Order: sequence, then structure tokens, then C-alpha cells
Amino acid sequence: MMDQAVYEYMEKIAEVSDVRKKAEWMMRGCIQFFPFQRASLFTYSPLSHTGEGIFLIENDKMVSLEAVKDDVRPIFPLFQALTRNKPVFINREDILNSFPDKYVRHFELSTLAIVPISLVNIVVGFVLVDSYIGEYPFTKNYLSLLSYYFKRMTVPFFPSFPEKNTLSKRETEVLQHLANGYLMKEMASMMSVSEYTVRDYISSVVRKLGVNHRAEAVAVGMRKGIIL
Repeated sequence: MMDQAVYEYMEKIAEVSDVRKKAEWMMRGCIQFFPFQRASLFTYSPLSHTGEGIFLIENDKMVSLEAVKDDVRPIFPLFQALTRNKPVFINREDILNSFPDKYVRHFELSTLAIVPISLVNIVVGFVLVDSYIGEYPFTKNYLSLLSYYFKRMTVPFFPSFPEKNTLSKRETEVLQHLANGYLMKEMASMMSVSEYTVRDYISSVVRKLGVNHRAEAVAVGMRKGIIL
């Protein structure tokens, strides 16, 4: 069970309007309330399977990770966690066997929790939490609490739309794909539908958001927190 202080912290962060600041405090809360010393935030593209670093929090320091960009497919535990959209905890032996040596040495990785971040079942990012300082063995309960924390903390990034303007899950998915720069053919393949169906979703999104074209729909979607 999560401590009351964590819930109070989440409520406080929910009031922050600046997305970057909200993300920063979300990560700071992670190492404040959980037995880890470092937390790193990444974006993820499910089409190119590319992970891109944003920043990490370690102690009181925030360090940019913008230089970190890699295809996650060769990193099996990470790729599996993102594909299944399920958190996982891995020990040093598995890290040494699967993660690129340049990251293991540079960040001195020992233990690592991988927590996917998703929007309407599409993984759009992930958090790597490492340098575990808690009791052993690491239990599934810890991992469940950590996953729950990030699910709750990312809800304010995607506030509910008024009922009359609510997009369906498929429409929201299409809007996110538009924001990521995918073509209709690529979206159709990813969603296992025809290009005509994708076009219909896009038309519906434009109509429901009360805009004139796709670019405007993406801008409105980001401003309202429907998509990243």
C-alpha cells in the first residue's frame, strides 16, 4: 500500500500546469518515495522502436539525456517491456547480458526497473529507475507500486475532454500518430485497418475538435493534453 504522503504529493503535482515542470517533479517524487537513487525519462516511438532521452534525476541534480537515442529492439528486456506494456525489474547479470556496454559503464548500471508510459494503450515513453537501495529480494509489490505511481502521475498530462468533444480511443490513437509524423499508410499498418478507415478517423477528429485541418488538430490535441 502506498503511503499517504505519496498521494498528497501526487495531488500537489496535479496542480502544476507546466508540462516540463510536472515531469521533473514526477521524477523527483520517484526517487523520494521509492528506494532508488536515479530515475530517467524517455520518449518512445512504436513505429521506429526508438527511445530518446529527455532527462534524469539523481539526488538533487537534473541532467539532460537529449544525446541518448537508440533502437531499443536489440535491448531485449527493454523491448519486451515496451511491447507488452508491462513494467519489469532486472538484475545486474541481465543488464550486463543485454544492455549496450557504453550505457552500463557510463551510468554504472546495477539493478534496473523499466516502467512503460502509455496513452490509450500506446506506449509513448518509459522510465528507467536504477540504483536500487531497498531490501532484497525485490518484490513484485514494489514494481506494482512503482507502476501505479507513474500511471497516476501521468493522468494529469492527459486531462479528460468535455463529454461532447470526447474522442474515441482509435481517434486519439490516430491523432497521436499524426503528431508523431506518421503517414496514413503507416498508421493503417500499425492499427491493422485500411487507409480509408484511417482517413475517416482523421475526419472525425477534425470535426470533433472543431478545427480546419490536421496540423491544427494536432496543436489543439497537445494544448488540451489529449496527446503528447
